[in-house]
Amino acid sequence: MSVDFFWRRVDGAVLDELSPTELRALVPGWSDDDFGPLHAAGAVLAVERNGYLMHVALMKAVGGGAGPDLRAAQLPVFGGEERTAVEGDPDCDAEFGETVVWVLRPDEVRTASAFLDAVGVDELVGTADAVLADEVASLGFATPWSEAWAGALRADLRALKEFFAEAAAAGDAMVKFEAA
Repeated sequence: MSVDFFWRRVDGAVLDELSPTELRALVPGWSDDDFGPLHAAGAVLAVERNGYLMHVALMKAVGGGAGPDLRAAQLPVFGGEERTAVEGDPDCDAEFGETVVWVLRPDEVRTASAFLDAVGVDELVGTADAVLADEVASLGFATPWSEAWAGALRADLRALKEFFAEAAAAGDAMVKFEAA
């Protein structure tokens, strides 16, 4: 099983101007020609297989509690406003019958960035190690959870933290999607 996750920094005005399919088109995948240049410019971030595990670790940071910390912990990966176009919508050109993206407005990007800044991501992965191992096993990954995988997750979380900090400082919004 491999599910990748992609983030794109955008001007907040486009969130209300574009359809879900148009927003999705702004976020290049690995094989898109503009991925490399946008990634090098700091406009795009992508992770292989760790998107959901990043979310699990961030939820562990708030101990599954409620309140503003829970909402802030959800924002970096699966939080924000979900925009969906389904098969039959004039806008939908999705391969699997629907297009789903999540969008964060600039204030939500700042909230997510502040949360990520407050979380010790290296320590978090160690704290959540057993939970992450259980998730990997339950999701049917071909390889088991390992110290090498934990190291990759730490690196991805550090990259996410930096990406959100830069986006927040610039006043950017965010478009995100998950791809299998």
